[in-house]
Amino acid sequence: MQHKGTVRLETERLVLRRFTREDLVPFYQSCLSDREVWRWTSYPQMENLEDVQEKGGLFTPKWLAAYSQPNRYSWAIAEKPEGPAIGRMFGMHPDDRAEDIELAYELGRAYWGRGYMTEAVRAVIGFFSGR
Repeated sequence: MQHKGTVRLETERLVLRRFTREDLVPFYQSCLSDREVWRWTSYPQMENLEDVQEKGGLFTPKWLAAYSQPNRYSWAIAEKPEGPAIGRMFGMHPDDRAEDIELAYELGRAYWGRGYMTEAVRAVIGFFSGR
């Protein structure tokens, strides 16, 4: 598996891009503050913005600096043209020998049922398969 890191991907309706520090509040409001979104994850519930950084380790300088690693795959999902982060797609446990990677994702409940995650997953699979 040749690692390329988190590169910008676009679909018909979405932009998948690297997170920035400015995404903390909109991503928290869209996803991380909603218990129904957390119900489907294995992460501990994050009650506030401080928990996101302290419990979850997200949006810290170390977390953002991990983008320098070629095997880091963490996309913010935003509506086009370039709206706030409404979800995320994360490639975990890349296995170079088997050439596979596990995908995890969250999407704000207000965006469920629109086909956004299907669109995002297809873009990421296409990225990993070289299409």
